[in-house]
Amino acid sequence: MVEFCIYFNNFNVANCFMKRVCKFINLLGGILVNISTNSFFSVLIAVKKEHKAKLKNYLRERIAETILVYYKRDYILSKLNFKRGNNFYMQIYLEALCCFDSNLDKEIILKKLKLKKHFYFDSFIDFVLGVLKNKWNELITIANDNVIYTYSDDNLLELIKFIISNLEHRCYAVNVFSKKDCYMICGIKGEKIDDFLIENNIFYDEKHLFASLVVLNPKKIIFHTDNKKSSVVDKLNSFFSKRVEICK
Repeated sequence: MVEFCIYFNNFNVANCFMKRVCKFINLLGGILVNISTNSFFSVLIAVKKEHKAKLKNYLRERIAETILVYYKRDYILSKLNFKRGNNFYMQIYLEALCCFDSNLDKEIILKKLKLKKHFYFDSFIDFVLGVLKNKWNELITIANDNVIYTYSDDNLLELIKFIISNLEHRCYAVNVFSKKDCYMICGIKGEKIDDFLIENNIFYDEKHLFASLVVLNPKKIIFHTDNKKSSVVDKLNSFFSKRVEICK
């Protein structure tokens, strides 16, 4: 058997990492165990030797994604020096900031990530990712220097549209279905969206729906609804303009 042990300082991050990798480990016929001590939350993974290379590549990918999903977001939000409430446009603006340049960030992480038998998640972030932190600090500085534009929804909308225009397209097209009490996103053929920045495909409010659409930034959005004059339609047209197609 080949073993890897990954140590986390944060239980929630460790738990979410386990949920991300458990299906793949099961497919390999491996073992996945979590161990808690006073110092760390450890995730122990063991598979047969013939699966070592496949597992190692897979874990590197998942570690990089976990850093971007949890650490990058917390880091950026902790450095912003302006008030952040529950305003809809502010929440979408923050989501856009946190997912900016994620593909390049992941490439930088993977270049520096040398996975050994024992891997300390938080130590890797603290001591190895200085270049990435400097890159994020540049984005934070720009956001803080332009804080005046966050004082009104109209200005925030323009900021959001500017950031969206500079985000990578993480998929070509999506279908969005408006249900009685929720919204559902799926691929162009009805398939589930497979993207590490998107945890769910069903949303119970507009904020989470639009946050996910901004992250995916598709080239085309097909919105299925019986109400073509709803606030969601207005916001879709405001954020994504010519990319939106409304269907019944």
